[in-house]
Amino acid sequence: MNIKKINILIIFLLSIFMLTFSFLSFSRDENILLGLQSIVTSQAVLITDFLVIGGLGGTFFNAFFIFIFNFLLMKIFHIEIKGLVIASFFTVFGFSFFGKNIFNILPIYLGGILYSKYSHIPFRDLLVTLSFTSALAPFISEVAFKIDASQSSYLSAITLGAIIGFIVTPLSQKMYTFHEGFNLYNLGFTAGILGAVISGVMKAYDFVVTPRRIISTTYSNDLLILSLLTFSILFIIGFFLNNSSFKGYLTLIKDTGLGSDFVEKYGYALTFINMGLMGVISLIFVFLWGQTLNGPLLAGILTVVGFSAYGKHPLNCIPILLGVSFGSLGTQADSFTIVLSALFGTSLAPITGVYGWFWGLFAGWLHLSVAQSIGAIHGGMNLYNNGFSAGIVAAFLLPIMNTVASKKENNKQKYFEHRKTLYEAMKKFKKQLKEEEETFPK
Repeated sequence: MNIKKINILIIFLLSIFMLTFSFLSFSRDENILLGLQSIVTSQAVLITDFLVIGGLGGTFFNAFFIFIFNFLLMKIFHIEIKGLVIASFFTVFGFSFFGKNIFNILPIYLGGILYSKYSHIPFRDLLVTLSFTSALAPFISEVAFKIDASQSSYLSAITLGAIIGFIVTPLSQKMYTFHEGFNLYNLGFTAGILGAVISGVMKAYDFVVTPRRIISTTYSNDLLILSLLTFSILFIIGFFLNNSSFKGYLTLIKDTGLGSDFVEKYGYALTFINMGLMGVISLIFVFLWGQTLNGPLLAGILTVVGFSAYGKHPLNCIPILLGVSFGSLGTQADSFTIVLSALFGTSLAPITGVYGWFWGLFAGWLHLSVAQSIGAIHGGMNLYNNGFSAGIVAAFLLPIMNTVASKKENNKQKYFEHRKTLYEAMKKFKKQLKEEEETFPK
């Protein structure tokens, strides 16, 4: 499947979003432009659901502008649409429903341009990293609009965003070695470290960030219809591209998910099937917990779907979902927090793929506890808080899992050595017995 066809598919899916949201928005007599203005000028610290701030129409148009902006950049710089690029599209689009707007992401790209010039690295090589780095976009909104909306605050916000965009690339490369790729949201972990540093500096100068918890309860049915339509289209297109079969999908779901670009390894057809299926599984999980769809949960679902092109599939994600669910027993966590942590916690899917279901369950259990407390470090300014948590969980578990795996391997090796020794002893005994038999008088 060539790039032109992929571009057509992306535009087609985007058109579905656009037409559906436009119809729903106008049917409610929403002022879309006022809604968009409210989103752009609001604080975006966790958790700020833009569906509450700007309504369905305003939120959609914010997401639409951000998607088009990133898509056009990918087109202009001739970025090949593979697994990680698809993951970035869906993740950034999802977070456009809470946290990211067309204003607060731009300074980060400016910083990327400056780093490109400084380091003589082509800007196209930084684009995917920068799209994920918009996880720190709330810093820009906080500085620009919390105290006063003035030229000095705008300038400070743009400067801070440019600094973030400038230093994130070398930092993310270093942070990857911390969890060795077992956290699929490497930029979430990087953003957590960077966010903690920036937040600490801001607190030292009495700029204190106040966490928020604004969550929509109004548009669940609309989001459900839209999500089911999108995931069904992905699944059906993948099925027909795969010659109306699931041939090869069993191979895909046996993949560990560690550094796996499913588009490169298995093609677009199987990748789309996997994305559609994972979208439906995510929706089922949300409703099994009795949750209604809102901006943050939609972002979680779309991120799962996006990374189903880069590492996630049912067999390595379901243990994480179950682990978070088991981990919630006896805790004070509400169901919204549990579901959100579980969806984003699937960034630990490679742990299941490499080390097995038990460790996947354990990683999910541990992730919930860490994710609930880790936000205080960055003050809720890292939208990928669960990616930060997952990086810590992965780094913590890796030496333990490797030790256990090494012990099992040693025991296995000792077992086979023992069997070999026993076999040699039996062989020697039979030989001796035969020699003794030959000495008996006949």
